[in-house]
Amino acid sequence: MPMPISELRKQLSAIEPDESTYEGVGPPEVDLLKDLLQDEEAWLAARAVHALSRIDADSARDALLSAARSPRPEVRVAAAASASALPPRVSDEVLSTLLGDSDTGVRKFAIKSTSERNSEAIRHQVGEIARTDDDTAVRRIAENQAKIIPPP
Repeated sequence: MPMPISELRKQLSAIEPDESTYEGVGPPEVDLLKDLLQDEEAWLAARAVHALSRIDADSARDALLSAARSPRPEVRVAAAASASALPPRVSDEVLSTLLGDSDTGVRKFAIKSTSERNSEAIRHQVGEIARTDDDTAVRRIAENQAKIIPPP
């Protein structure tokens, strides 16, 4: 049985989030977390993304893939920042969308979430960003990340 939404909101509202912020949040709360992705408070929607990234369930992963396509940049940034915690296949799906995002902040977080566990296609995409992105800061971040992760 899922925890009441009021309790979930209170738990996710910790001023300084830590592991206890997400304690006890699991598959029964996925639908509530999906609802919170639409919350008017951007920080709460972002916390819902981080909570979903910690849940080992297909429904949570599906919600994260939807979050990566959200019209809200704060939700996409949270999805990008959470990608490193996801299973490699799901991480690849999320990052393949977000590495090409129109928002500079989203691209920065997506690049920083890549690692050697991501597919060759994702690592290649980081290399392309390092060579061609219009934003100098994004190119530098991609260049640095490409040095850290092995080339495809």
